Amino acid sequence: MPEDQITPGELPEGLTIPANLQFSARGFSDEDYAREMINKLHSILSVISQWIDLSNLDGVTLAFDYDEALAELDRGYEPSKILVATKDVSLGIAMAPCVIRDGNIKTHIVLNTNYILGLLEEPGQETECFYKSLYVVAHECAHVEVTAAFDNCFPGVILQKVNTSILDGMRRDVIWAAWQEYAACRISCPIGDDPSDGHLETLVKVLENTRSQCFEMIKAYRIHSEVDKVVLETYGKLGDLLKSSSYYLGTVASHEIPETHPDALLKIDEFDWFCPYYDRLIDAQQILWDQFGKWDGQDKFELLGDILEDMAESIGIEAERLSNERIYFKIPYRKESMPDNDLGTHGAGIS
Repeated sequence: MPEDQITPGELPEGLTIPANLQFSARGFSDEDYAREMINKLHSILSVISQWIDLSNLDGVTLAFDYDEALAELDRGYEPSKILVATKDVSLGIAMAPCVIRDGNIKTHIVLNTNYILGLLEEPGQETECFYKSLYVVAHECAHVEVTAAFDNCFPGVILQKVNTSILDGMRRDVIWAAWQEYAACRISCPIGDDPSDGHLETLVKVLENTRSQCFEMIKAYRIHSEVDKVVLETYGKLGDLLKSSSYYLGTVASHEIPETHPDALLKIDEFDWFCPYYDRLIDAQQILWDQFGKWDGQDKFELLGDILEDMAESIGIEAERLSNERIYFKIPYRKESMPDNDLGTHGAGIS
């Protein structure tokens, strides 16, 4: 069925879900099927909205053609790049991107319908599939509240503040991703299936490969000499590690006894390198959580950026601020990040 928009009827009082919430259905075989899914999802969102503030939800897109739905989403501004689902260690099946509507920041939820079909199970006959689907929805709902809390404290920042340098941009991207996932997981974990085992499995896989991948990127830099390229690549990998850690830490933080250092992590050789940064991440996220929605400045968020920058320095990417706009990146000789038979001593550049 072509994309269709349906608005459910009047809502009971006391719920935070918007009364005029719009649903878009893409790729459904017929309108009745789309309406059944939308009505079921609307009922679930209404219940969730008693625990999670959905007042800033722009709308929901249900898409069997998930990749196309992300690429074609009207975000209310001209983005520098289209939305793309994660397809590496884990598979992205839902997203809650920020959009601009009438000059205001909102959150729009896009769901891959293939992964939430469990919601259609009959009441009283729910299986594990239902609870996994329910958690997917609850997690994206949590992003709505997290984004609104930040925007309320710091209006004019989301989608509007201009990065002064490549380093500023990389820090902000990782700060946003790590905090968003930590907070969203901590808010949504009690609803539906507990994803902590899956998040831990992903974190282990990412940690095992992060430094070796960064070293290979620096080796390639010795040949192509493009400073911006290697900096973006390595900071991106390190940021993925912080984001994966935040997924796991946010989830276990909601447990009665949070197990932040499980054996699966401790037995990895790479954890010896990562442990100091991981412990700092735990502390930084807890500080932000304790002040949720009442932050009086962004300095505490910068703690996450400082961890990222220190991790980069540990693998051989050193950043020196010449001014707000000019950053000097030094990439000194290190045995583990030099191509075979390369006798060079260092690389450096200004970005």
